Amino acid sequence: MAVRPPILIAGGGIGGLAAALALAKIGMPVEIIERSPRHQQVGAGIQLGPNGVKILRRLGVGDAVAATASAPEALEVRRGSNGRLLCRVPFGTDIERRHGAPYWVSHRADLHRALAGATRDNPLITSTMGCEIDAVAISEDGLVGITFSDGTSRRAPAVIGADGLWSRIRSTVAPDIALEPSGYGAYRTLIPFEQAGVLARQVVGAWLSPKAHVVHYPVSAGREINVVVITRDDWSDIGWNSPADAAAILAAVDGFAPSLVRSIAAAQTWHKWSLPKPVALPTWSRGPIALLGDAAHPMLPFFAQGGVMALEDADALAVAVSADPDDLPKAFRAYAAHRMPRAGRVQAASSTNGYIFHLAGPAALARDLALRALPPGAFLARLDWLYGYE
Repeated sequence: MAVRPPILIAGGGIGGLAAALALAKIGMPVEIIERSPRHQQVGAGIQLGPNGVKILRRLGVGDAVAATASAPEALEVRRGSNGRLLCRVPFGTDIERRHGAPYWVSHRADLHRALAGATRDNPLITSTMGCEIDAVAISEDGLVGITFSDGTSRRAPAVIGADGLWSRIRSTVAPDIALEPSGYGAYRTLIPFEQAGVLARQVVGAWLSPKAHVVHYPVSAGREINVVVITRDDWSDIGWNSPADAAAILAAVDGFAPSLVRSIAAAQTWHKWSLPKPVALPTWSRGPIALLGDAAHPMLPFFAQGGVMALEDADALAVAVSADPDDLPKAFRAYAAHRMPRAGRVQAASSTNGYIFHLAGPAALARDLALRALPPGAFLARLDWLYGYE
């Protein structure tokens, strides 16, 4: 029996690693092409809803992620100006009982380490590090021609673009798509638990105001609090790790509750990244080329599902390939048809949340009253379509 040539995966981030593991589980050899010289994950925290945790368990990395993840007790939403609690939704056993898996929060590096370790242990997965794909093109014989940034080239039966928001593979699948600034900017930091003040709690917290909102939760087995501040900002850049001035963050949270401002002031180092507008691609596949994760569905972070959508994509891609392993273009079309409506719904929900988070005046008061009146069970029931996904 002939050995299959590997499917190439552009990008060794969370989505690319998950896709490699999912495809290897169905017996498909894969090669990860990563431009960094070693596996690394930029960023800080990531929220993993039950829909994502179930996939991590199926990929065989659930225990490794759980070793450093936290399971927050609840989601707490507060009014930014005074810290008043607007709603508290129990997570813990409540969400696990309802959706079959817990809600985890993790440092991205810990999640990435677990996924990368599993790929190293799998004989069907190889990784080529320090190598960047410059362009891909479909040959007349149906194979994919790949040109690398060092001028070399090769051919492969298929390529999966898991190369993030600023994907180069996307330009072949959807050449007319260009990302534009959303008008939001994001700042992040990590604060040691004992220095985090009012933020040092085992919850996912959100503080809302018209000009900014703050999200926080524990990571690194509870030793640190991941803090993200989202502001109205026209700054735009490619990348996730630009240094940020602490004075700009303090200006953004001016007018928030003093206890929150004191906690924010305890942070030593901040990084920022720009948030492009969500965009709906006309397709996620073109022949033997497919997209997943941020390359396929750029979205705002206001629903805490960007990373989980990449995990869902990886799982669904493997299901489609297992149904048609000898016709990858057909499998990729089926994958895209299955995933695009759901990803579009999550994109829309994320954008709506951003609008709601930054309401002002009477609209903000109406939002606050609605949150205070909503029973916790009803809040979770509204998310059954999201967390209950199989």
